[in-house]
Amino acid sequence: MIHPSGLPLAMAFCVTSAPALGLEPCSLAARAEAVQVRRAIDGDTVQLDDGREVRLAAVAAPKTPLGAEPQAWPLDAAARGALDGALAGRRIELRLSGRSPDRYGRLRGFLAEVGATDQAGVATDLLARGLLRWAADNSDCAATLRAAEDRARAARLGLWAEAYYEVRDAADGKAVASAEGRFVVAEGRVASVRTAAGRLYVNFGRRWRDALSLTVSEATLRRLGGIQALDLRPGARVRARGVVEARQGPIIEVTSSEQIERLDEAPDR
Repeated sequence: MIHPSGLPLAMAFCVTSAPALGLEPCSLAARAEAVQVRRAIDGDTVQLDDGREVRLAAVAAPKTPLGAEPQAWPLDAAARGALDGALAGRRIELRLSGRSPDRYGRLRGFLAEVGATDQAGVATDLLARGLLRWAADNSDCAATLRAAEDRARAARLGLWAEAYYEVRDAADGKAVASAEGRFVVAEGRVASVRTAAGRLYVNFGRRWRDALSLTVSEATLRRLGGIQALDLRPGARVRARGVVEARQGPIIEVTSSEQIERLDEAPDR
């Protein structure tokens, strides 16, 4: 059960910009479309007055798990309420992401105040308040969104104060495997890097079945520029994120280089 104490339940009726938060604003090449927001459907999706639905790009809101009672998961309501309070009834600029629409037919993009310097808009604000996580599934606004999440995580705001969302130890396979089917953030030191059957495996334990492994398909590795571009070597300290799959051990499939962050300085080549 998630406890409501300490959660930012008060709803904001304006979006705090990246510059106001001390963050570098994001500028997007996508054309802006002026839209009117009707309501928030959940913590990362809104409905427009014309009936279209927009899923915020590159972020994920906390959702009540299947089988859990909504009242036991106030973060779900907090994220939805904050998004609704910031955007409902307002005319906003929509900039579509390159991954739009999604498989459910929803537009994917960024929603920001008209003329805002930070075009990541409300996503930056809610990340900085611990009401979203950065999904890192594309490169749009990556630096701004990562920095906003870093700020909330360091201050243990919102979801980062809850054990359910805590950063997992990548060397603790049991702890990572317990989050099977969920999006997680994990940190650890790379134990080994190997290729097998056309796939790259980045292992965080001496016995790969007992720790998290990242896996990258051959096609994705070519698209990302090869092993050298990822710069993952034994001994590197890494933060990774994605959905945990249970194979012979816990695995996260990497499809975007933004899913992997080096937490130490990359060694000289």
